[in-house]
Amino acid sequence: MEQITKHLVIMAALTIAQPAITAKDDHQIEYYHMPVFTNICDIVDRRSLVHCYCDSTKPKMATRADCWIFTGGITPEDPIWPNFSSQSELEHLMFNVRSDEALTFIPAKAIVRLERLKHISIQFGTIQSVPPYAFTNSSTLRQISLRSNKISILERHSFAQMMMLSNLSLDDNQITELRRDVFFGLPNLHVLHLSNNNLSLIHEGCFKHLNNLIELKLDLNSISVVTREMFEGLENLSRLNLRSNRLTMIGNLAFSELWGLKDLMLDNNAIEYVSERAFGGLTQLRKLTLSGNKLTAFYEDILEDIRSLIVLDMRDNLLESMSYETIRPVVENGKSASKAVYLDGNPLRCDCRLSWIYLLRNETKDNTLKHALEKISCVSDVEKRPEKPNEIDDNTLADENYGDEYYDKNDDYINKEKLKGKFTKLTDIPLETLPCPKELQAVDESYGHPIQNEIRLKAFSKARCIAPSLILVILVKLI
Repeated sequence: MEQITKHLVIMAALTIAQPAITAKDDHQIEYYHMPVFTNICDIVDRRSLVHCYCDSTKPKMATRADCWIFTGGITPEDPIWPNFSSQSELEHLMFNVRSDEALTFIPAKAIVRLERLKHISIQFGTIQSVPPYAFTNSSTLRQISLRSNKISILERHSFAQMMMLSNLSLDDNQITELRRDVFFGLPNLHVLHLSNNNLSLIHEGCFKHLNNLIELKLDLNSISVVTREMFEGLENLSRLNLRSNRLTMIGNLAFSELWGLKDLMLDNNAIEYVSERAFGGLTQLRKLTLSGNKLTAFYEDILEDIRSLIVLDMRDNLLESMSYETIRPVVENGKSASKAVYLDGNPLRCDCRLSWIYLLRNETKDNTLKHALEKISCVSDVEKRPEKPNEIDDNTLADENYGDEYYDKNDDYINKEKLKGKFTKLTDIPLETLPCPKELQAVDESYGHPIQNEIRLKAFSKARCIAPSLILVILVKLI
């Protein structure tokens, strides 16, 4: 009887214990299906919105990751971002966005976990604005590229307190203005690219914290005015690119804050006027390019104080003449063996005011300069544009757009299309056959009328700083 009782007790105990074991097993199984983290370099779930290809798939071993975002719907709270800590040794990180609206923000929750990150690139996203401290004050980031992300707004302190950042690219976006304090606490930023945006407004002092910036690219924008205050703080800037904007004039001392500037590029604007002191203060300038504008004249003393200039590019403007005095600072710069003055593509008049070009071409030992001079062409018979009427109807003045209607900006003062076939290579014309304008022939009658050679020599008078021996060569040739 006692044995039967023991068996009953054991069976009862087993019956009671079974549900507890089952429950324990169920709990263990449920816990097993909740992983601690996902290795971003070894994602096997095809439903994941982010897929990364790395130089190593082992946890905490990858240094480079190329991540692709194919479809939309990912949010700043998505659990994938904290999982970037699975590869905490990453130094190079790239996000390639393959569809519109797939990435609409800077993934700060991924960046903050990467304490060794040096380079980050995001391209083809739809990031309309960059918020304050978007890169979490990273102390390791050196290069940031945000090309082609449809960015239109940079908020205050968008790029701030990144002590090691040296290169920032915001090319090919839709930024319309640069506000103050967007760039703050960036002591090592050397390169800033803002090419091909919609920039039309640059607030005064917006670069004042970038004291060590060396290169600034603002080309392919809609900038119409440049002022001294705009470039405050950029005393160490070496290269400024303002090509293909909407500049129409350059005022006095516009670049005087740029004491260390060496290259200034103003090509392909609509510049019609450059003031006499426009380049005042640019004592270090070595290269000045103004090609593809609408300049009809250039002051003789405009380059007088720029003793380091070795390249002057004035191609494809509307210049009818150019004196030796204007380009003399370039030619006489003894600090460089290679110099260049480019004037081809201008409707220069074929007259004795260009006589200095013959002399300079023959006497210079600089092949670069010689080849540039040999490309110069001139026009013998220029068809002048009719003068504007002195009086304009009051009703026309009332229309705000009357200027655009009256003067077509594409209709240059001298229409180059009409001059096709009339351009002649200057040095193919014999020097002694160059005519002289009437204003150079206007002398006191009591001294009689000068002979043609005397007039031609007078054209050289402003080139007085040419060595006397070279002047003697001219006299011998003309006599």
